Amino acid sequence: MENLIQERDYLATRRKLLLTSSDFDANYEEIKNRYYGKKLLVIGGAGSIGSSFIYEIVQFQPSCIHIVDPNENGLTNLVRNLRSSDTEISKIKLLTSPLDFGSKISDQFILENGPYDEVFNFAAIKHVRSEKDIYSLTQMFDTNVIKHSNLLRTLQQNNSSDRYFSVSTDKAANPVSLMGASKKIMELVLQCKHYEFDINIKTSTTRFANVAFSNGSLLQSFSTRFEKREPIPAPLEIKRFFVSHKEAAQICILSSCNLSDGNILVPKINDLFRLYSIIDVAKNFIESKKLNPVLVESKKEAYKIINKNNEDYPLVTTKPDTSGEKEYEEFIGLGEEVLKSDFKNFDVVKYSDFNKEELITFVNNFNLLLQGDVSISKTDLIKNVKNIVKNLNHVETGENLDNRM
Repeated sequence: MENLIQERDYLATRRKLLLTSSDFDANYEEIKNRYYGKKLLVIGGAGSIGSSFIYEIVQFQPSCIHIVDPNENGLTNLVRNLRSSDTEISKIKLLTSPLDFGSKISDQFILENGPYDEVFNFAAIKHVRSEKDIYSLTQMFDTNVIKHSNLLRTLQQNNSSDRYFSVSTDKAANPVSLMGASKKIMELVLQCKHYEFDINIKTSTTRFANVAFSNGSLLQSFSTRFEKREPIPAPLEIKRFFVSHKEAAQICILSSCNLSDGNILVPKINDLFRLYSIIDVAKNFIESKKLNPVLVESKKEAYKIINKNNEDYPLVTTKPDTSGEKEYEEFIGLGEEVLKSDFKNFDVVKYSDFNKEELITFVNNFNLLLQGDVSISKTDLIKNVKNIVKNLNHVETGENLDNRM
């Protein structure tokens, strides 16, 4: 098995070997036995993590993979790449549908094409920049929370699957952003077994960090900006832990295959755990182009350097003062327990206790909001979220990433 980090990902991870290699190799036969010949549904399969997961899971030869994602072009490229790869997939039945997760058409698709041995859900509103107003926030909590709870009920009522996996984020641990809080509530939804009826579907999730050069990420913009000879921006003082696309896929597989119901897989704080500043990653990127990174404070200064057309390239530094920004990364929240496990580079976090009645009230009230029966302000929504996520430390700074490069 290929355990080396790709050259581009190395610019961010600074690891030559995959973080997942030892744990994935140790569990390889169990993973193979788990997914060989199985029928899988992948929601959000055209995105960075979803597609990486599919590229990885096909080696275990499931009998069927149904992929749902509204990104029609992404689905097309995914299938083309799969058909062109050296992995044998001729015996795998692939079916892609450009459907919105949580829509009536999507639910009908699942009911008519199921049951599935396992459902993997990668659909998410994942950017902190998307929490700027009540409309964006409503969509965020609908996608990251409500649609999960509705889908779990649909799967349960129709015996459409007995296992369900969804991706969380490091930002759910002691959250300062509303996006992180939405993912924390999603985790609670996966753990809550009492809505209108008992939900006995086994669930699992993982909190991992920034996927290097993923779609829509700041790191991905380095390449596109460089190709257009535009300045590269990076925030000061912000440090992150990065994983490659292949590591992200394998982390998801390890979580779905190995965890007990409701627990969370997170990177272990050991010798392989390194936080790197965005500034340093940007410098690594510029140096990989055989150029010298030069730090400046304005776009005007940056273009002066670009227009000289020499061996220097500008890196525009920005202040880390936008709402929801966290200067460092952590994976284990206040009051959460780390369980004993056989993983070498990962910890298993037991979900924290929470008030199920408060969660049910939040979900029911949000459904009323979506139906147009009630209205709510951003301030009131934050108050409601804090009733569930007690340790949410969100501060509105008045600054948003849409106002930055």
